Amino acid sequence: MEIDYIALGKRVKQIRKEKKISQEWLAKQIKVSVPHMSNIENGKTKFSLQVLIDLADALMVTPDVLLLEQVSVKGKARGMVLEEIDRQLSDCTEAQMSMLEEMVRNTKKLLKQYDKRINEMKKD
Repeated sequence: MEIDYIALGKRVKQIRKEKKISQEWLAKQIKVSVPHMSNIENGKTKFSLQVLIDLADALMVTPDVLLLEQVSVKGKARGMVLEEIDRQLSDCTEAQMSMLEEMVRNTKKLLKQYDKRINEMKKD
């Protein structure tokens, strides 16, 4: 599978603008020139995995959010959920993040228990 650098660049630009980050600031954070950053956003250049990781870190998203268009339908749904979670968590304190982490773990346990019960009911 070939990476669609045009779609990836559009995604970087969209997220950058949503977060009200200047192209100059982002270029400085990932240690590239402003013209190179522009070429990334316009899909005119290929870039390394390290640049992808640096972009994700600077934009405070996971790399899969940037690669959203590159993944399967299941992966796309996951990416959309992760992106929304990231938006919602962006202004949380450390204490809030700890509480949310525990809530997610407990919710997942409950979901597994629910799935197990449903499967048992289907067998009966």
